[in-house]
Amino acid sequence: MKRLLAPIVMALAVTLAATTAGCAKRAVAKVNGTVITEQEFFDRLQVANGRQVLDRLILEALIAQKAKEKNLQVADAEVDKFLEDFKKQAGGRWEEFLRMSGQTAEDIKRDVRDNLLVAKLVFPESELKKYWEESRNRFDEPATVTYRRVVLPSKGEADKVRSQIESGKLSFAEAVKTLSQDPLAKQRGGEVGPVREGFGDPALNQVLFSIPLNKVSEPIKATFPEGAYELVEVQARAEGKKVSFEDTRPRVIQALMAARQQEVAQFINDLRANASVTVFSQRFQSLQEEYAKRKEQKPPQIPTTPSEKPQVTPAKPEQPTPSEAK
Repeated sequence: MKRLLAPIVMALAVTLAATTAGCAKRAVAKVNGTVITEQEFFDRLQVANGRQVLDRLILEALIAQKAKEKNLQVADAEVDKFLEDFKKQAGGRWEEFLRMSGQTAEDIKRDVRDNLLVAKLVFPESELKKYWEESRNRFDEPATVTYRRVVLPSKGEADKVRSQIESGKLSFAEAVKTLSQDPLAKQRGGEVGPVREGFGDPALNQVLFSIPLNKVSEPIKATFPEGAYELVEVQARAEGKKVSFEDTRPRVIQALMAARQQEVAQFINDLRANASVTVFSQRFQSLQEEYAKRKEQKPPQIPTTPSEKPQVTPAKPEQPTPSEAK
């Protein structure tokens, strides 16, 4: 998922550094008998990431204030729907994604809420629907196929193995296990997918969406390794379907924010330029100076109320020319 505000996992740790009593002696790790205390850990986090975390917290506060001013809210159901769609996109690798990113589900949830608030502040509902109408083919669910493959070193070898499978001398599963040169698919019994219609190698895709189920294909030139050919056997197909605006809303928001990043960035810049920020920690005074500099560089606002309109001096009546005076 591409996000506007990268979640900072260390934020909680930095906050705790200022409030946890007795952390100077509590251990967070022990290395061959040497203790690393919470205080050491928090101090290092502040030096390395404190400014970034504080700036993130300031931005979160600015977004929340602007949303309150506009009477905009993000319901828990909206966040849950967004996360559900995100997990669907991740397939069965959601937990793996969390481990690799170093984030918790709550980190992601907080970040999603911020993004949804920004989306509501920048793009009205009518704008989302217009974008969906203009791009709806992108959001409809395409047909998919799940298949098995066995990759062989040459076309001759592929012809030979196909003949053995069709005659019953060799099963497709045995061919994958003993002969396939695709180690990743081999670990899953040769299974690949689901794969969307129109995705990947055109020649392979055409076969996948035309060959009868459970029938071994003719040899198809593989994209890797060089010179290799593959045999495929389609196990299942799922028909594509049209989706409603509400069903695809999370993806519409992501796509629109990605397509119009400049507008989103300008909104964030304006929030910061109009902010009055006081930083009490001496360590992060440069952050306060940065916000003050943004405010100074902010372009002047055009008056909008009647009292602010510039005064116009009435023009003097024109004097008649000599010829007109006669």
